[in-house]
Amino acid sequence: DKLYIKQFHQETNVAVYILLDSSKSMSFASKGCVSKLEYGSFLTAMLSYLMLGQSDSTGLVLFAEEVKKMIPQSSRQTHLNAILTALHKNRAAGRTDLARVLHTIAETTNRRSIIILISDLLDDTEDIYKGLSHLKYLKHDVILFQTMDTQELNLNYDGLVQFEDLESKETIRTFPQSLRQAYRDRVSEFIDGIKKTAGNSR
Repeated sequence: DKLYIKQFHQETNVAVYILLDSSKSMSFASKGCVSKLEYGSFLTAMLSYLMLGQSDSTGLVLFAEEVKKMIPQSSRQTHLNAILTALHKNRAAGRTDLARVLHTIAETTNRRSIIILISDLLDDTEDIYKGLSHLKYLKHDVILFQTMDTQELNLNYDGLVQFEDLESKETIRTFPQSLRQAYRDRVSEFIDGIKKTAGNSR
């Protein structure tokens, strides 16, 4: 006839895959700033350190139009060296094909995991939605980090400028100040579309 409170510590082992976009568009950087790929690499290293520090099985996937390198999940502390080495050797190359990569991960990852996607998400939002939905259907938890350079957001250039698409190599010469506001509106629509896509795939 007495009430008791039982306290205990439960050890959990979460499985995590960090997907880092390494397509050519991720190499863009404003003058004096780190590139999107460098920023994403710093974020990947930090998250890996934290995850492995609490004994979570952590893996790394470097991708562009397809998976370039996959480091399987492991909870060993020494596993951090393998992840950091892969990040150090990684270079931006190739085009973005998020849908293809997300479907590949969904089809090859048997264990339910936390999928952390780090990318500028410069791809078709409908394709991204399909890939995310595939992961969610298989009960994976998905976290998105969208990396965008300040110039990609604001287009703060002056004078006649020639722009080159890093992936297709197409070029265009224009006066950015003449289209700056319209550009910013389109970027805002794009980011809102990504937020809506991520929300709809929950």
